[in-house]
Amino acid sequence: MWDPYSEFQVATLPNGLTIHAAYWPGRSWEAMGFLIHSGAEHDPVGLEGLSHFVEHVVSENTNLSKKKIISFFEDCGGTVHLGSTGYPCTQYQFFAPADKAVLVRAFSIFGNMLLLTNLRNFIEQERQVIIREFYSYYPLKCRIDLSIRKNKALYAGYWLERFIRPLGNPESVSQITQSDLQSYYDAHYTPANISIVGVGGMKLEQLIELLSESPFAIHKKGERTPLPVPVTNVTPPSETRYVFEISKHFTMPIEVGSYTTVAKIPGNIKGSVICIINYMFDKVILENVREKHAWAYDIDVNRQNFRHFYEFSIHCDALAPNAINDIEKVIEICIDSIIDREDLFEQVKRRILASNSMIDFNGNNVLNDAIEDLAQKQRIISLKEISDDIEHITMNDIRDVLQWLQPERRWTLIVKP
Repeated sequence: MWDPYSEFQVATLPNGLTIHAAYWPGRSWEAMGFLIHSGAEHDPVGLEGLSHFVEHVVSENTNLSKKKIISFFEDCGGTVHLGSTGYPCTQYQFFAPADKAVLVRAFSIFGNMLLLTNLRNFIEQERQVIIREFYSYYPLKCRIDLSIRKNKALYAGYWLERFIRPLGNPESVSQITQSDLQSYYDAHYTPANISIVGVGGMKLEQLIELLSESPFAIHKKGERTPLPVPVTNVTPPSETRYVFEISKHFTMPIEVGSYTTVAKIPGNIKGSVICIINYMFDKVILENVREKHAWAYDIDVNRQNFRHFYEFSIHCDALAPNAINDIEKVIEICIDSIIDREDLFEQVKRRILASNSMIDFNGNNVLNDAIEDLAQKQRIISLKEISDDIEHITMNDIRDVLQWLQPERRWTLIVKP
């Protein structure tokens, strides 16, 4: 089985910049990613959304206009992504011909943008864009209130208590000044805090040569944001259940409800264990909620790795009104049933291992996976390591995690018509 993640080579420039490259001979293109090892998780209290705001204005203040940057990559047949911000990191990407002249120009553009920019222009314009972006996710105040309620119940004392999205909120974004933006940029956009990833027709030594002749070779004071220490224990939520009645807030008749339950799981547990549990719950809950009772069409079982801890959630949208009083009992039965499902556990393991050997790789997918690994672990993880982890997971590992999914450790939202 081909494992492109095991083929990455890594080097560090004298200024601390880290370069990871996977050489694919004969490819006429190069997919490049630039990872800033700081994101919303590192925003100061009261300035939530600062890292995202910086990402918005970086490409507006470099030595080439945003329009010209996009045109340069499109004219050579490529694409460019001028930033996205998550909780652990911020990233930028481009896809371009594996041609020395093109890459020299591309590295000059990105080097100036990520290391040498004064953030002075378009600040008020982007502030309004970000506020509009927030309301595109949360057009109704009740949705904002419910999201805040959940995070305060589950994450009291942790940075996630202050967020419902990495972009912050309108109040905090309104407080951010030009000085705040520049100070954050100067502290976090430094060579030592940047990893560059390349996949395609350029060898590591070729990329090093080109980067060494670009603004990425400058010396700028800074250091790598350290990886957080995962928590080994989590406290129960301050609230375990909340009922929201739509008719008390809206006059229009609503004929459906919804069910959401969320747990916080310690971050020291292997991600492969959480992955297997996710697949097991997918199967069990689909069988019980949709196939057996026909209560809902869309049933989402999801996991998120926040590095300190995991968030594990079950969400049933467009829930039939006659199911609202019984859905909690059925979900508890599903959770309790997992403890004895050795058959399902073995089935899920086999299927995950089989799917790992059937991945259809392309350059951009490998690039994105490598960036995700670097964001979470600050190293690229091979498929063999993933498969070995899954092979060694036992049913007892699954049972150990189930303790964190008991009702007293979850926040549950019932939405009634």
